[in-house]
Amino acid sequence: MTVPRDWFRGFFDATYLATDGPALHGPRARAETDFVTRALALRPGARVLDVPCGFGRHSGELARRGYAVVGVDLSLTMLRAARRAPRPHARVRFVRGDMRRLAYRAEFDGLVCLFTSFGYFSERENVATLGRFARALKPGARLLIDHRNPHHDATLPVHSWRRAGGGHFVLMTLTYDRKAATHESTWLFLRPGSPRVVQKSFRVRLWALAQWRRRLRLAGLRLVRAYADYRGRTYRRTSGRLLILAERVTAPRARAGAARRRPGARRPACR
Repeated sequence: MTVPRDWFRGFFDATYLATDGPALHGPRARAETDFVTRALALRPGARVLDVPCGFGRHSGELARRGYAVVGVDLSLTMLRAARRAPRPHARVRFVRGDMRRLAYRAEFDGLVCLFTSFGYFSERENVATLGRFARALKPGARLLIDHRNPHHDATLPVHSWRRAGGGHFVLMTLTYDRKAATHESTWLFLRPGSPRVVQKSFRVRLWALAQWRRRLRLAGLRLVRAYADYRGRTYRRTSGRLLILAERVTAPRARAGAARRRPGARRPACR
């Protein structure tokens, strides 16, 4: 099956919420948020951007701990679920938006992009989105991106299955393109006793650690550390995940370099 370019517009619907939502709440969300607060070095009352926020499991946990949170997501289904969940609404606000068009400027003390929520677009758009993330942060603030490890994905079986919420089974077919560094997967959602089968497909582009380092630098960010998981273990090529912790620098190298001139160089004429 060919994956549509805008697959993400329909993927995160009621089926996704029913099958993946239950396992992601509760202890898992709390443990992941524990790591997030430590990694981002958040101070009391800090402002945090969660993008995309999905059904708000991390946004809610952060708000419960006293942080002011803005959750941004494109899916109306996810946002409705986030707004229905019981949480301290005075400290969290959910906004519908496209991560490629974030307009925030130096407003946040931390940013999270978790659960393989990056790399949905073309290479050019992904790089530009990383720049939008950086621009939303205050100088010195950190971001955490939880993504897939391309070296690990290259070893995964083509066919696999798992139990999901709501009594569903999910049959998965994976295509990993080493040259394009893309992970494409088709999922079939089956429920015993039901004739209905739901099919979904997604595609994400993956960057190796060296590629992350270069792209972070261009966006005005500095790689702080790469983790293998939410326990804080150091990333290895064999790790199942790749968590990127980066910090916004005061002056991006590309801009700083452009601002410096050789002694005696002529200034351009003002017009």
